[in-house]
Amino acid sequence: MPDTQLLVEIDGTAVSADDLAAIVEVVAEEAVDAADAVSVVAAVDADASGQWTSLLDPLATPRTPLVVAISRGEAAYRFEGSSTEADWQLDAAGASQLTVKALDRTLDMDVEEKVTAWPGTSDSTIAEAIFGTYGLATQIDPTSDSPDPDVHVVVQRATDWGFLRALAAKWGYATFVESDGTSLIGHFRAIDPLADPQGTLALGFGGGATKVSATTKLVAGHHVVGSRLRALSDGVDSGDGPGDDQAQGKVVLGGQTTVLLSPTDVFGEVDVTSTAGGLARQSAYVVSMTVEVDVAVVGLMLRARRPVLVKGLGDTLSGRYLVQRVRNRVTPAAHTQSATLVRNALGVSGDEPWDAGDLLGGLL
Repeated sequence: MPDTQLLVEIDGTAVSADDLAAIVEVVAEEAVDAADAVSVVAAVDADASGQWTSLLDPLATPRTPLVVAISRGEAAYRFEGSSTEADWQLDAAGASQLTVKALDRTLDMDVEEKVTAWPGTSDSTIAEAIFGTYGLATQIDPTSDSPDPDVHVVVQRATDWGFLRALAAKWGYATFVESDGTSLIGHFRAIDPLADPQGTLALGFGGGATKVSATTKLVAGHHVVGSRLRALSDGVDSGDGPGDDQAQGKVVLGGQTTVLLSPTDVFGEVDVTSTAGGLARQSAYVVSMTVEVDVAVVGLMLRARRPVLVKGLGDTLSGRYLVQRVRNRVTPAAHTQSATLVRNALGVSGDEPWDAGDLLGGLL
């Protein structure tokens, strides 16, 4: 793993540089729609008394704290979580290994189902309160005003994590826990697909991946139309979301079909226009690309939940993508990444910071 820095802390104690040599591999995965997860594989040695030991032994105790930090240049990823699974592969002839898996702090938020009433509280305020009970800082996008408690009371019948995910889905938001390097932050917000990209990923001929798989549904993104009866009145609130805004390319794939918003599609009271817009935007991500790259070759360490520019794949597939999922695999010899990239359009838009000439430059 040349130029990649690895830090492992077990129950608050950092693994020394010498002991890191016993680690066979570290796999760390982050995603838009799932909790961060890590697996660490280390050697197991037998002594003369018949004991099998590994530096990962402390993690065999349920929910032991584990920190894994992977950095390269200015890019850095830090996982903070707890052990959830241990798997021993013992071979008397040698090559014995212990694999420990861990989940991030959302594990703590997903262990107790609750029944809690949230009268007169907006969804964003609920999210801030729940994250706060776990000592997390927050980055939260506001939602509309809370419903009148005399008309509708939000009732939680789920774990805190399950409840937050249901609330986030209603607005087209993502909810996750992420470290900024110094503290853990609970996120409940929309991800901007047009934000400044984290870098440029050169693929195809002359690029960092010789094989790329890409699929798209050409007629799938929804135009969502919704309406609801106003509580205690005969009035109707209506709204819709075209799903064709925030396009990442020339050929927009949102709004290809029209669907009606059903009461079973979302949880609780809704702001029809905001909810329809959030669901429509989410439905437009119908282009999916999977790549596997050597970080040293591409010169870029991808992070999930952030945009990236892709070039070298022609006018149809090149352009801006959102990194939906990325898996880091770090071994003593290499640092590779498997990533899933998604976008809501095809083609290169006119405001990209590189043009067709740059695309051709990667082929020459």
